[in-house]
Amino acid sequence: MGSISNSDPIFTPEMAAKRQAAEEKASRDFRSDVMTVPTTAMMQAIFNATFVDDIYDPVGDPTVKALEARVMELTGKEAALWVMSGTQGNQICLRTHLTQPPHSVLLDHRAHVQCWESGALPVFSQASVSAVHPKNGVHLTLEDVKANMIADDNIHFPPTRVVALENTLSGTYLPLADAQAISEYVRSYPVAEGTPPIAMHLDAARVFDGVAGEGVSLKDYAACFDSLSICLAKGLGAPMGSIICGSKKFIARAKWYRKMFGGGTRQPGMMAAAALQSLNYTIPRLPAVHAMTRRVGEQLASLGYKFALPVQTNMVVLDLEAVDIPGAAFVEYCAKNNVTTFSNGRLVFHHQTSQDAADSLVDAMTRLMEDKKKGVKLVDEATESGCS
Repeated sequence: MGSISNSDPIFTPEMAAKRQAAEEKASRDFRSDVMTVPTTAMMQAIFNATFVDDIYDPVGDPTVKALEARVMELTGKEAALWVMSGTQGNQICLRTHLTQPPHSVLLDHRAHVQCWESGALPVFSQASVSAVHPKNGVHLTLEDVKANMIADDNIHFPPTRVVALENTLSGTYLPLADAQAISEYVRSYPVAEGTPPIAMHLDAARVFDGVAGEGVSLKDYAACFDSLSICLAKGLGAPMGSIICGSKKFIARAKWYRKMFGGGTRQPGMMAAAALQSLNYTIPRLPAVHAMTRRVGEQLASLGYKFALPVQTNMVVLDLEAVDIPGAAFVEYCAKNNVTTFSNGRLVFHHQTSQDAADSLVDAMTRLMEDKKKGVKLVDEATESGCS
């Protein structure tokens, strides 16, 4: 059986070329910020990781512990727990809060925990939802929450037990001031005697983008919530995994659900090592990603495109219907410039998005708008789309 000795180069020319080709492909992919590939430093970190079994060793893996400690330091939370995915992280948090039906979760009608997690919430937690359309069209406010809370005093309705917010949501951030106002109101909301206070959960998949975009403190933001689920792949660029945060008591209970949901792993140190490297590498680069996104947004606006949402972080969400451009034509024109997109008009930038790709995107969108104005017949057929 062959092995790699200490004298062997870790990255052969073939391996380096394969990784570089993957990064070039990712640099032109605007479907999501999960399309990045590990940097060379992340791959090196994987080789240098510890390899302790997460099931049998009661102490846990040192690299995983280091990652959890780093996220605790960044968020100011008492405890943290590595999980395998963002969906798993969100659902573990919600299940830990939701102890006994009847109960419901108040959330934005577009929330990932409701729309993009395969119906996990009612399956795992037996919970109903109060899906709220924000009056301002962008993010929930205290007014929205007040109008949709369900109290304990009517047996016809499942009372609100969790308010689940999201930052960012489709590239827009929920401002810190709004999160603080909602948190103060929810945490002091009257509940029946012997019932725990209503919990605040944050789907924090892209919270580093959110706080960077708004220019606020992550610790101040995290203080508004009893639990957070931070994705290590979206925006940050790790190969996989999420970190959930909360109190020591909360995380101790969450560990049971992680095991129950199939989240016990064998050698998670490798993925934790890549995630640690991604935190150090990517977070300082987010402002540059946001700046590129805004520039492209401004260019597309000058061409006559309309937007479904404001451009605040790393996403441009076009309203293609408003300019009567079929999603299939949008995908087709971009593909001709070697740019990959979804048909829904959402464009996501990340730390490996190249300036050349951004220029190619704008060029494709320029030709598309010009042809539209000329009356050129645009392809209009059903296409597969996605969003995460």
